[in-house]
Order: sequence, then structure tokens, then C-alpha cells
Amino acid sequence: MTIAALSISIALMRRAIVLAILTLSLSATSVFSADSQDDPFSGSRQQLGRIVVTQSRIPVGQGEGTRSVTNLDSKLLDTYSYESVTDTIAGIGGIDMRRRGAEGVQADINIRGAGFEQNAVLVDGVRLYDPQSGHFLMDLPITSGDVDSIEILKGASSSLYGPNAFGGVINIKTKKPEGVHVKAVEEGGSFNYFKTALSVTNPFGPINNRFSIEESRSTGYRTDTEFNILSLSNSSSVKTLLGVYNALFGFLKKDFGANQFYSNLYPNEEEHTDTRFFKVDGAAEKGDLTVRPNLFLRRHWDKFALDRNRPGWQTNYSTTYDYGGGADFVMKNEAADLSYGFLITRDTINSTNMGIHERFSEAFYGEIVPKISERVYANLGLRVDHFDGFGWQYSPSAGLKYALSNEVSLKGSVGRAYRIPTFTDLYYLDAANIGLSSLVPESSWTYETGMDCQSGAFKCSAVYFYRSSSDTIDWIRYSSSDPWRAANIGSAETNGFEASASLGDFFFNYTCLDIYAKHDYISKYVLDYLKHHISTGLSTDILGFKNSWVLNWEKREGNSRYIVADVKISKEIIRKGSLKMGAFLEITNLFDISYSEQSGIPMPGRWIRSGARVEF
Repeated sequence: MTIAALSISIALMRRAIVLAILTLSLSATSVFSADSQDDPFSGSRQQLGRIVVTQSRIPVGQGEGTRSVTNLDSKLLDTYSYESVTDTIAGIGGIDMRRRGAEGVQADINIRGAGFEQNAVLVDGVRLYDPQSGHFLMDLPITSGDVDSIEILKGASSSLYGPNAFGGVINIKTKKPEGVHVKAVEEGGSFNYFKTALSVTNPFGPINNRFSIEESRSTGYRTDTEFNILSLSNSSSVKTLLGVYNALFGFLKKDFGANQFYSNLYPNEEEHTDTRFFKVDGAAEKGDLTVRPNLFLRRHWDKFALDRNRPGWQTNYSTTYDYGGGADFVMKNEAADLSYGFLITRDTINSTNMGIHERFSEAFYGEIVPKISERVYANLGLRVDHFDGFGWQYSPSAGLKYALSNEVSLKGSVGRAYRIPTFTDLYYLDAANIGLSSLVPESSWTYETGMDCQSGAFKCSAVYFYRSSSDTIDWIRYSSSDPWRAANIGSAETNGFEASASLGDFFFNYTCLDIYAKHDYISKYVLDYLKHHISTGLSTDILGFKNSWVLNWEKREGNSRYIVADVKISKEIIRKGSLKMGAFLEITNLFDISYSEQSGIPMPGRWIRSGARVEF
């Protein structure tokens, strides 16, 4: 048999296996019947008091779980309802949101010192991935009115969610449309800032539906930082004989000046992006078996001009697709709970700069939670992925939590994560940045141990973690006049400590990081990190006005320290039946501090915004 024939046979066999699994999953789903018109999960929630959270595909009870998870529920998010999702996440302790401007115009996620390519973002548990560049990962094709809660899982998570989950995972859960509801927001502020948003929920027969639209714009806080952002979404939910199924379509369009966003050599950069996302997912339950199928597609279009004053010169157009589908299966019994599933994806790019490329991948994963005792919670996980051109990747994980008492528990975990180079890492080429087609995947092992404590309204936790990375991918150069070049820089070691405490409306978070990599070059990303971060805040009610104060003290590696203070005053003016009206005044960077989250790119000074919200 020739090599070509063998390759074709392997490809056909691989797709045949996938087809067989799909057939089995559909067969399993077909056994479900509608004995009740209630939510199929409502019974299990009442019996077990469990919810599905990001740290496991198996429902986790209150106080269980071996990982560090931060949950912003709908009540807490109501405090941030006037802000972009990116800015809301940036206010969480331990999260280093490397913003290049206001309103989330362009932002990179850093969790536990892991860079923007080393963290995963999900919407309702379905991944958002950009094979071109992680710079677009926070191009979220939903509006702020769609967000119900946000979960942040810290630590290696590839055993659950595949590539890129070195530092952690952000899962944005959307509101399920129900009943009739209207919400409208209007804002204005410094630098000719304006924002308007509208969200309407209304049932159409058996289908619950919500349509949301949001637009924000500004002339910018410095030269070439203007922006215009438009997002819209439509979410539908329907109960069927095979369970509850949800569909979400999202659209996001950004036009903005990108002054030195990617290189100090060219200050007049400009960018235009168009993101579209579609997913269908569902859940059906029969006895001890639950099936959650999903299909998704994400399209991203990007126009980038290295110098907007020289039309046509070094202007790149790129279109990427990331699409696929899979299913999760959860089985429960007296001895252990088991979760397993599969995911099939295909990534493509058509770029004037990088050419035309594609890659196909399959993933199979499993997780088991043995029922040892009421004081002990343990889980074991394993995921294997196969990528065209990169072969097999494996991601094991293990975690253990032991309750010393009702108030204090100890926990620990270990896991492997990996990342496949993006198309930009491999093929990008312009006067300021040069990719490397021979890059190999990077990987890491993360070990962590910690303690949780809760007594009444008081909560606190402390975690130490260590991450050892191999074949680390970075962009480097040897002088400030050189272009950046992609490279596997070898090993990197990260030591970190996190502590948090909260009591009522007061919170305090501290994160300390130290990253070491032997080098004689300038690192663009890996060695540019937030070394110390303290985030603290307090909310109080005074004469019917809610006052929220947040202070962030940050010390970046190699840079001076700074304190940024934000204050918000809001008041509910009318509350009568379903009608609610409120107004707010917010000042970010209250003391007008000069600082930078992304090296060399100044963040806005004092920014004043005010607005009003109506709901009924």
C-alpha cells in the first residue's frame, strides 16, 4: 500500500469512528421522553442541591470541587450592568486583563501569569477559539444584557476543555429567555463617549426568545484610539420531547484606531473586526444518564493596517472559521459519577498575509468522581486530542479535597495543559512581526494546594501553585529596533500565591507571581506579567444611594507600581411592580494616574460616565 493510500485509509477510518460515535449519541438521546413539562434537571437539583460549574462536567455540590473558582452571579453582575463584559472581568482579583483601550476594544486575558494564548473562553460551556490569534479571544459576540453569570476556573484545565487552558477558563453563562421583559440603557461621558443598549424578551408560541442590541463609541482618549462597537444577539429556548434546547446567534463589529497596539515602530495602526457566533446545545435526562449535545460555528474577519496614513501598504485581510460539535454524557450511580464525551473541530484561515490553511482535530475525554465519603471529594480526568500536523496530545488531571470541619477544608490538584501554535505564530509576516512555521506545541504541568474557610458571611482562601512549561512559545527580539519573531524559548517556571477574603460587601484579593525563563532577549509576552496585584472594594448604601469603591494596586515586572481607583454611585429611582428605573455616575481612574496594562500603551486617564436604565 502506498503512503498516499494509507493516509486516505486512516482519514476515512477516523471519520468512520466519529460517525459511529455520533450515531450512538443520537441513539442514546432518542430514549428520552417527556413525562413532565418541567425542566429535566429540576428534579436532580432538588434532590442533590448540585449545579454544573466550570471545574467539572459532573454536577458539583456546594463546598465540593478541588479547584479555585470565582463565580459572579446575576445579583453581583447587576452592580456591573453598565459596564462591558471585558471590564467586568478585569475587576476580578487575580485576573490581569491586558487592555489596550476602553470599553474592551482590544484586550488580552492573563490568568496566573499565563498569556493571552494560554487561557480558554467559553459561552455556556461551548468554547470560543480564534485560530488566528488570541488577541481576538475577547471579541465576545454577545451584549452585556445577555450575561447571567461568569465563572472563572483557575489552573490547568486542558483535561476538560482542551488546548490553551494553562492559566484557567472563563465561562460566560447567558440568560435563558423566559416571559416578557424589556431593558434599555443609555450612557454618555468623557471623550465623546456614548452607549445605548436594548434587550427584549418575548415568547413566540413554545419558543422563548430574546433579542439584544448594543452600540458604544468614542472619539478616543488620545490620537488614533477612537472606536465604534456594535453587537447584537438572538437567543432562543424550546422544550422538546428530547429535552430543553437552546440556540444563540451573536454578532460583533469593531472599528478602532490601534495606536501602537502591536508594535512601537508603527504608531498609526488601524483595525476592523467582524465576529459571528452560532451555537445549538441541549440537555436531556433519563434515569441516571444525562446527554448534552452541542454544535457551534465561529467566524472572524479582520482588517489590519500597520499604518493608516499609507492606504494599501501592509494592510492584511484575514477570515477564520472554527466550527464543530460534540456531546457530553453524565452517568450517576452509588459508587461513582462518570462523565465522558467527544468533540470534533475544524479550523480554517484565508489571509492575504498568512495564506490559506486548515486543520482538523478530534478529542475524547472522561472524568470520574468516586464517592468516598462526605468529607472527601476526588476527581480524575483524562483528555486526548489529535491535531492534523501536530499528532496526539494528552491531558490528565487529578484533584482531592478534604473537609477538616464544616468551616475549613484542604484541597490540591495536578494537571497538564498544552497549546497548538496559532496561524499567526506560524505564518504571519510584516515589517514588525515575523512568524515561524517550524514551531512545536507548548505544554505545562501545574501543581496547586490550598485551603478554603467559611464561617457565616466570612469567607477566605489561600492557594499556592507551581507551573512548569516546556517548548514555551513567545515573541522575542534583541533590541527595540528589531521586529518581533515567534520562537519556542524552551522552559519557563511560574510560582504563584493567591489569597482572598470577603465579608458582606467588602472583598480583598492578593496575587503574587514570579516567572523565570533563562534568556538573553526581550520578551514580548511571557516575561511581561503582573508580579503583584491587590484588589479590594466596598459597597455601601447611604441615603438610598449605592456607593461602590474598588482599588487596584499593581506592580508589573520591570515597571513601576501604581494604584487605580474606581468609584460608582447608583440609585434606583422607581420600583413599582415590574417597572424599575435607575441612574448611575461612574468615575474610572479617579486620581488620573498614568499607567499601562500592555507595555508601552497608555491607558485612559480619568473617565467620567453617567447613564440611566429602565426595565419592565
